[in-house]
Amino acid sequence: MVLWTALLGAYLLGSIPSAYLLTRLITGEDIRRFGDGNVGAKNTFDSVSRAAGLAVGVLDIGKGLIAVSMASRLELPPGQIMLVGAAAVLGHDLPLYLRFRGGQGLAASVGTFLALFPREMLLAATLILLALIITRHWEWSLAAGFILMILLLLGGRPLFWTFYAVALLLGVAFRKLLAARRAGELPA
Repeated sequence: MVLWTALLGAYLLGSIPSAYLLTRLITGEDIRRFGDGNVGAKNTFDSVSRAAGLAVGVLDIGKGLIAVSMASRLELPPGQIMLVGAAAVLGHDLPLYLRFRGGQGLAASVGTFLALFPREMLLAATLILLALIITRHWEWSLAAGFILMILLLLGGRPLFWTFYAVALLLGVAFRKLLAARRAGELPA
C-alpha cells in the first residue's frame, strides 16, 4: 500500500506543469503556443525569459528530487525507490493536468538522479554546464547521460543503477525525437 501511495504521489507531483503555470502567471499565455510547444524549461527559457526558464528548470528538477527523497524517507527498497523516481518523470512527461501532454523529462530525471547518486550527477552536470556555456548548444545535455553512466560504472555503483539511468535517459531521447519529428525537423 505504501508503494502505491508513493507512486501515485510521485506521478501527481511530476504532473504539476510548472512551465505552464509560470508562463500563465508571467504572460497570461499558454506555453504550448510558444516556441516548440514543449511544456519544459528550455521552451520557457527561449520563449518567455531566462529567469522563467531557470525557475522552471529548478522546479522540474525538484519533482524528481522530492519524489525520490520521500520514497527514501519511507524506507522503500531500492527497486521501489527507482519506480517512484520513474513515476515522477512519467508525471512530468504525461501530466494529468494537461491532458497528458507535457515535457520531455530531462529536468525531472536530473532531480531523480540527484537524489539517487548526487556525487556522480553533480560531476556530470558540472561538465555539461561547462560545455553549454562554451558552445551554447543544448544538445550537450544529452551527453550528460553518457558521462553519468561512465561515472556510475567507475564509481562502483550497482549495475542496475546504470541500467536505470539508461532507461530514463532513453525515454528523454525518445521524447526529444518525437518533438523534433512533430516540429518537422526530422523526416517522417
